Amino acid sequence: MKKLILLFLLTSSVGLSQTTDEDYDALLKKSPFNKMYPKAVAGDAAKYFAEWNKIFTQGPIALKEARLAAIAASVAMKCEYCITAQVHMAKAAGATEDEIKAAVFIAAEVARFSTLLYGNEFGMDNLKNVLGIQSE
Repeated sequence: MKKLILLFLLTSSVGLSQTTDEDYDALLKKSPFNKMYPKAVAGDAAKYFAEWNKIFTQGPIALKEARLAAIAASVAMKCEYCITAQVHMAKAAGATEDEIKAAVFIAAEVARFSTLLYGNEFGMDNLKNVLGIQSE
C-alpha cells in the first residue's frame, strides 16, 4: 500500500512542477548548467541545485574545507569537470596548492587502501576488530 501511495505522489507531482517554455528560456539564460535537465524538471532541478549549493556557505563546514572535501570526492569519482570546478572554487575560497594536493592525496590513498582491503578479502568483521569497534 505504501508503494502505491508513493507512486501516486510521485506521478501526480510531475504534472504540477512542469517548466513552461518561457520559464525554460529564463532558466537557460540564468545558468548554462540548466540545459542539462529535461524541460519538464528543469525548474525543480535548478531550485534543488541552488539549495544544494547552500551547504558551502551555510553548512556546518567552513567554505574552504567544504571545497577541499568536494575536491576529494571529485577525484574519487574521476570527474574531470568536477575537479576543474572544485579546484577553481577552492582556490577562490583561499585553499593553497598544498591543501589541494593534500585533498587529492587523501582521496587517492583512501581508494588505494580500499582496493587492498577489498582485493584481499580483509572482511568487515576483521576491520572492526582491528579498530576496536563493537559489533552490533
